[in-house]
Amino acid sequence: MNFTRTLILNQGYLPHEIVGWQDAVTRMFNGKLDIIAQYDEVLTVIGRNHLSTFPELARALRQVIGTDAESITIKVPAVAVLRRKVRMVKTGVKFSKVNVCLRDGFRCQYCGIKLPMSHLEMEHVIPKAQWNKRSTPTTWTNIVMACTDCNSRKADRTPDQAGMPLLSVPVKPKVLPMSGPYLDPEHIPTEWVPFVGTAA
Repeated sequence: MNFTRTLILNQGYLPHEIVGWQDAVTRMFNGKLDIIAQYDEVLTVIGRNHLSTFPELARALRQVIGTDAESITIKVPAVAVLRRKVRMVKTGVKFSKVNVCLRDGFRCQYCGIKLPMSHLEMEHVIPKAQWNKRSTPTTWTNIVMACTDCNSRKADRTPDQAGMPLLSVPVKPKVLPMSGPYLDPEHIPTEWVPFVGTAA
């Protein structure tokens, strides 16, 4: 269910990460983030009796909402924003589909069309049919992102053999921009839309 996840934004209000709602609530009470959108699902209603019995809870709530309250309804957090700045470049890049997508800008490296990750495929520049025994083909330098049509059209040929030149030479990146989590526009909660739009 979508309401089990919370979208965390950086201080520039760009997507930073996706966490479970429990983690978001804990970080809210630890003063690490502010909740800016909620789902309709109610976690709990804390009444006056609880607040007077547990002064520590009252103080924590005062920090979160900025004032004393006779009661408070806590809903499942949908979107939150970090209170501290985060680095905008990540190093030590691991080989993965999402990181290859980031390197290639979520674009097919043959036709240049930009697509969500779910509509892109990891394509071998030197195809499996042409590997030799000493090859290590599933690597940064032999993998690019391709749309389904281009991947099928290229088939078991090299780009030269297929007459399909690459838009860029595949390399292992030293760093990648911190683009935040991959968000499939077809499966994001309604509450996230104002903060992520519908772009891949």
